[in-house]
Amino acid sequence: MSKNKKKNTIRKKGRLLPFIIFHRWAGLSSFLLLVLVAVTGIMLNHTEELNLDEHNINNQWLQTWYGIKMPEQQNFIKLGSDHLVQLGKQLYFNQSRLPDEDSPLLGGYKTNNFIVIGMKNVIYLLTFEGELIEKIDSEKDLPTPISRIGFSDLENLPGQLILEVDNKRYTSRDEFLTWTETEVQNKDFSPLTLAMPDVADKIFYQNAYLGNELTLERVVLDLHSGRLFGSFGVYLMDLAAVILLLLGLSGTWIWSRRFRKKH
Repeated sequence: MSKNKKKNTIRKKGRLLPFIIFHRWAGLSSFLLLVLVAVTGIMLNHTEELNLDEHNINNQWLQTWYGIKMPEQQNFIKLGSDHLVQLGKQLYFNQSRLPDEDSPLLGGYKTNNFIVIGMKNVIYLLTFEGELIEKIDSEKDLPTPISRIGFSDLENLPGQLILEVDNKRYTSRDEFLTWTETEVQNKDFSPLTLAMPDVADKIFYQNAYLGNELTLERVVLDLHSGRLFGSFGVYLMDLAAVILLLLGLSGTWIWSRRFRKKH
């Protein structure tokens, strides 16, 4: 090979060298991000099969990172050995979770046939095992908004459930199918009261609430988009996408230069 040809070859290699170095280091630096995007993308494509929306995350660091904390609305009722608990929208009978309900919990009691849960805008009827029998609301002629729930002490209405709505009181004599106004005075009205839970019970339901607020699907989705790390993470994923484009362009350019050289 002549000296001129050798110099030209070295010169061409020198022109390619910055692109080769960039291609190499860009690939290495973005590899972990690309693996993260690929793995989380596959998981999201199979959300139903993996049940990502049914797996709850009970990790204190992640809960703090997401700003998940106990709600202001916390109501506890003890019915013998059973518990009715409302934390935010989440409603529990013992350790079974019931449908979410915004309406504040006012009281609960046991009849001979079922358990009654009284709330501001709805009444739930449960079996003694905590299974939902019926939801009664304004569409089923329930007087609302309920301010207090209690019992009648009158001889002609012994132990009858009383609802207090707009300073009026209502009762039902046909298993809550219809409601009629009644003249029960304060002295004959025993309102149901909420109860403070034991420390162990309170900790259990707090852990249940915090765990139910964060699903694996949400964490995987935020990992995939970078939002788990705030705006920095989003820009980092954007950068990874740009690097991918540059890798493709630089790889194509390097290949084309070498291809021309061979031909």
